[in-house]
Amino acid sequence: MIIVKLQGGLGNQMFQYAAGKYLAQKHNVELKLDLKFLLDRSLRKNFVFRDYDLDIFGICKEKYQTNINVDFGRYRRLSRIKYYLASKINSNLPKYVRESPYSFDESFFQIPDHSYLEGYWQSCRYFEEIASQIRSDFQILHEFSEIGVHLLSHIRSTNAVCVNVRRADFVNINKANLHHGFCDLNYFKSSIDTIKSLIENPTFFIFSDDIAWCVEKFKFLDNVTIVTHEYAGRKFSQYLNLMTNCKHFIIPNSTFGWWAAWLGGNSGKIVIAPSKWYMNKKMDTRELLPKSWLRVDN
Repeated sequence: MIIVKLQGGLGNQMFQYAAGKYLAQKHNVELKLDLKFLLDRSLRKNFVFRDYDLDIFGICKEKYQTNINVDFGRYRRLSRIKYYLASKINSNLPKYVRESPYSFDESFFQIPDHSYLEGYWQSCRYFEEIASQIRSDFQILHEFSEIGVHLLSHIRSTNAVCVNVRRADFVNINKANLHHGFCDLNYFKSSIDTIKSLIENPTFFIFSDDIAWCVEKFKFLDNVTIVTHEYAGRKFSQYLNLMTNCKHFIIPNSTFGWWAAWLGGNSGKIVIAPSKWYMNKKMDTRELLPKSWLRVDN
């Protein structure tokens, strides 16, 4: 059995599931998801609570949930040592594997069966061998609404460019701002100029968690549609579905945008992403983006 600790929003949960799915298939065992931290509503400072979101793909919580929990706390090294020693005595305890916080880790592929994974695992290299399976698993179940069908038709009839703008907690919560930073208008203008130099007659579709900001700031664009939250759907599933149907992508430093671009089915897609994904310069993100994606300074 492979057990993965879920944490963060939809995009993070998708990365965690995908990494665990690869190891489970490699060892021909079950994948289980530890939801205890994700669903815990204990008071935390500068923290955004999330829900279980993989059910938009039909990944049923009841099927995957496990009662096994390994809760060390972020910096409690002594408790991890105690657990390691206890696992040597009690073979029923899974091997605890914590992701290297700064870079892609080749040792991931040597993780054995009966392991518990804690981390974010943000690289397609962790699951590229089963990419077709992951694409299949991440098929959204919910049908388009009536207005969603009309917008989908518009997207499919144009040289559609998805522009995803992430602000909200990245701007308003100090801890998130210091860790992630955010992509400002200059980044999007540079990316739009790059797209215009590469494709003909682009039509831009703006998807964001801050619609008012986008309405004000993207007035300079022709052929633009601001996709309001009436198109969001359950847990923003229709939003994600509409985004993936675009032909090209400009994404921020957001895993939601990352997955929209990765799942996009246009074989000739151009994806532009920010060169700086985190504020911390120690964070090595060279393997976070597929090699074919373009980086623009932010």
